[in-house]
Amino acid sequence: MEIKKVYLSISHLLFNVIKSDKLKYYLRKDEVFRKHFIKLIDLLLLLESDSYKCRYNRKKIGAEFAKAYVKITKVSNRFETPELDLTADDFYGEYAGVVAFISKEYKVTKKTLTNEEEQFTIEQIEEYGKLSSAFVVKMDEKLAEEAKEMAEKEAKEKAEQEKSNQQQSTKTNASQNSQQNFNQQNFSQQTFNQQNFFNGNMGNMPQNIFVHPKFYPFKTKPKYMPLLKKIFTVLLLITIIFYVALLIYVGTVRVDLNRNDQSMLNNLFPNQDWSKFGSFWLIQSNISREVAVPTSTDIFAQATTNVGQIIFGVFYLIWFGYIGYTFWKKQDASRLKYRVSGFTLLIVAIFVIFIIFNSVGSISSDSIMKKWDAYKYLSIREKDAPERPTQAINEFSAFIAALQTTYKSQINVIVTLSICSLVTSLVTIMASIFMFIVNPKKDAQKVMKARAEQANATMAAMQGQSYTIDPSLFDDEIEELK
Repeated sequence: MEIKKVYLSISHLLFNVIKSDKLKYYLRKDEVFRKHFIKLIDLLLLLESDSYKCRYNRKKIGAEFAKAYVKITKVSNRFETPELDLTADDFYGEYAGVVAFISKEYKVTKKTLTNEEEQFTIEQIEEYGKLSSAFVVKMDEKLAEEAKEMAEKEAKEKAEQEKSNQQQSTKTNASQNSQQNFNQQNFSQQTFNQQNFFNGNMGNMPQNIFVHPKFYPFKTKPKYMPLLKKIFTVLLLITIIFYVALLIYVGTVRVDLNRNDQSMLNNLFPNQDWSKFGSFWLIQSNISREVAVPTSTDIFAQATTNVGQIIFGVFYLIWFGYIGYTFWKKQDASRLKYRVSGFTLLIVAIFVIFIIFNSVGSISSDSIMKKWDAYKYLSIREKDAPERPTQAINEFSAFIAALQTTYKSQINVIVTLSICSLVTSLVTIMASIFMFIVNPKKDAQKVMKARAEQANATMAAMQGQSYTIDPSLFDDEIEELK
């Protein structure tokens, strides 16, 4: 076998390893795997030395794999070119041994490990030469769960075996007692007591650590979090109160659009003889169509009542109030006291953003008047008119001026409520972002330890034994689970 062929095989094996998050995880955790990997890198450096002068696409890549190893494992290592005189078969033997080890230990097919079809670059070695902490946590939790399931399975099998032995022993004793003319009543009572003792121990299962109020599976306890929750509650309630007040008040400001000289439409069509009125037409971009104009709208030019929005706003108020109640009340469990659900913050943020978009449209008199823009394209076709109108003829500027003058005080109230709603909404959004940032992060090591302790306690209980959970898992008190 050629030296250069073995060099390429070792190179591709190292690359195939760092391409796999799973293998990179085990490389960080398994010292034996690390030794094999280091040995391959040392052999690669030897093959790239002046003794063999091997290259991958005319480049040395041994040092790049060494850098990737350090980044993945977080372990510093001195890589050296070994002073050995090896043949191609020697190199291949080392390579084949590592392939067999990885395939057996980590259930990876040899075809995947020895694949040499994909050409790679130094940039790709750098790209794959890292391992995300999120994946490490995920794998830690997965392996801990598998270990727990395995322990529970073994404990169950052992308990079943002991129960089977107990029953067999009972049958043997019964036979012997019958043959020796022992008192059958005393024997039955004894057997009954033994079975009750065994079954009683099986029933006394340990409490689940993860639902215990004193179990706190997070890294930090921000002392200011209870106060921050109360401030956040106040902001939520103020925001929704301003928004609901805005919706209710807008619905009370009605604009008269009747077809007579006293309505606001008389400002839009000042020369119109309303006794000859036929129909309204909307004329825009040389397209005209007949439209229905309501006889009354609110100041936002909405003909329908905003009862639906008000009901939605009241729902906001009730829901935010409930969230505030859960934040405000005294919490015994630390996980509720020092932490806020990220999902709750997300839902609150979505609803508050909706409030922001609705409030922005009425933060000034001009923005409110823009809601009437469709009326600038309005025209009138009189009764018995031979032709439909071909262009919009109205006094839109005079109409807007009349609205602003007639409803000046009401518009000022709406603008004030909108600005207050917008400002409190923005502050609430910033507060929710801040709370998300300071929210305690999960302590993966503590969770893994709790799972292991839970498995140990369960296994002990199934064997009729007592087990004391590590008290460091709980905040204030020692828990003994039997």
